[in-house]
Amino acid sequence: MHKNYFTTGEFAGICGVGKQTLFYYDKEGIFKPDIVAENGYRYYSYTQIETFTVITMLRDLGVHIKEIKAHMDHRSPEALIALMESKSAEIDKKVKALNWSKKYISNKINVTKEGCNAVSGIVTRSVMSQRHMVMSDYNGPENDAAVMEALGDHLDYCDRLGLYNACPIGSIIPVPHVNSSGFRYSKFYTVIDEPLSSGETFTSPGGEYLVIYDDHGYRNVGENCLKLINYAASEGLTLGDYIYEDVILDDLSTDGYYNYLIKLSVKVEE
Repeated sequence: MHKNYFTTGEFAGICGVGKQTLFYYDKEGIFKPDIVAENGYRYYSYTQIETFTVITMLRDLGVHIKEIKAHMDHRSPEALIALMESKSAEIDKKVKALNWSKKYISNKINVTKEGCNAVSGIVTRSVMSQRHMVMSDYNGPENDAAVMEALGDHLDYCDRLGLYNACPIGSIIPVPHVNSSGFRYSKFYTVIDEPLSSGETFTSPGGEYLVIYDDHGYRNVGENCLKLINYAASEGLTLGDYIYEDVILDDLSTDGYYNYLIKLSVKVEE
């Protein structure tokens, strides 16, 4: 046989698959050897390497073998363009999802490291970067049922904006909404990487913040808000309008809702 052809074993080795894959693809009618000799030996041409590589790529993308066979049975330049364009769009979606996952994992690592180093119950001063946020207003009562319903509405809002639901949700407590009797939320937010082109974005300023952590879930939020306000008064500091409430350690790293690590932070005005 001419050396431009490869045996089944040689071709399988070049393509990094087992011979059974070639036999299976032949049986399914999507990829056949270029030559079948009288003795039944199969031979593949070097010109088939790209075709096999594309079929393998499509399979790796989750394309069903019946879809590949349908294309191979009715192949044409136009059909190939349509197939490649549709798969290109699917790849774009997967790339977007993978990029988001990578950013999420990186952020989760950093936030969890922050939680590991946090000391609960003590007011500290910290420099924080600005954050871009998508917000939704809340004017309901301070009970669990109403808050949970509002959080669901916020998730729906984020979904309509094309944001992933795995993004953590923070809350805003206006400083005037804090007193010895408790506190009231005014907004919920999701932090995003950059402002939305639609303009539906709030940017919290960077600079010095008063910060307090607590590892008892949400039980001490009101008390800790007062600690921030009282600390500012004792130090002669002027605070910004909002206290930001963020979950630092959640179910992924703590044993249940009542052991979450909550971070409260409020901007110190210049």
